[in-house]
Amino acid sequence: MAEATDRPNIVFVLADNVGWGDWSCYGGSTPTPRIDKLASEGIRLTNYCVESECCPTRTAIMTGRQSVRCGTYTVVPGAGPTGLTPWEYTIAELLSDAGYATSLFGKWHLGETEGRLPTDQGFDEWWGYRNSANECGWPSYAAFQSVAKEFGIYTPMIWEGKKGGEQTAVREMDMKLRPLLDELIVEKATDYIKQHAKGDKPFFTYVSLSHVHFPEQAHPDFDQTDPSRFGPYADLMAEQDYRVGQVVDCVEQAGISDNTLIVFSSDNAALDIGVPNTWGGSNGPFRGTFFTPPWEGNYRTGAMARWPGKVPAGVVSDEILTAHDWY
Repeated sequence: MAEATDRPNIVFVLADNVGWGDWSCYGGSTPTPRIDKLASEGIRLTNYCVESECCPTRTAIMTGRQSVRCGTYTVVPGAGPTGLTPWEYTIAELLSDAGYATSLFGKWHLGETEGRLPTDQGFDEWWGYRNSANECGWPSYAAFQSVAKEFGIYTPMIWEGKKGGEQTAVREMDMKLRPLLDELIVEKATDYIKQHAKGDKPFFTYVSLSHVHFPEQAHPDFDQTDPSRFGPYADLMAEQDYRVGQVVDCVEQAGISDNTLIVFSSDNAALDIGVPNTWGGSNGPFRGTFFTPPWEGNYRTGAMARWPGKVPAGVVSDEILTAHDWY
């Protein structure tokens, strides 16, 4: 086996429902200087393609396979357990078997039942939510309260767990938590990076952010605090830019930049079809939006990668790369 110093740490940051035209380096109207800087220090992809929804794209990242083969081709619940089939060999399992420490912070959305959780699929540890940020809104919906009481439906929770151990519910997902979610995700991720930068083995951490997924609410530090930002969606983009910057700064301050690959991308197109509380989003010049395959605006979004000394800086490529190719 190669020495740990010969294998890069991998920090994979994934945005939720951010379109091709949302970041300013792709023409977005809200400045995203930290994301732009990350792109300029490595390669920025202009022909990056994903699948049409959250679960399929996350399946592609985790397995390198088409979601129809894995039982996760849609976000709509079907018969039986949802999520990745247990026999899938994920990138977390691949890297774990290669001697990596592995972790996930944030959204999973590839299985909510025992046997299909992150720590069942190769992650040593995780903190986050099993499905999607829309669960934050459930406790405030009268219909949900009525149905949950009658049928015993679970209350959405934030969970944490370790490989081989039990899953622990740590706090309820609700609209009080919603504006703080990405702050907490990044706090957990940066603590992990600091700890494992000193370790004797490389690490893979998957930082799965919540913005921009309805129901939305801006963090108090970004909620209409800058008059130059136009509307709530711009506040969400400003926070996302800041959170990405926090992750990059953590890697640099830990002194591991030269041996760390940072990937940043989105899971699918922006949901710019007038759904309340989403406030906008841009899929750039492409026709289509979230849930409108086969239009290009549905499956093209932004992506970039930085690895100093390995990935040349300042590269912009129109070569096709898909979510399946990271594996």
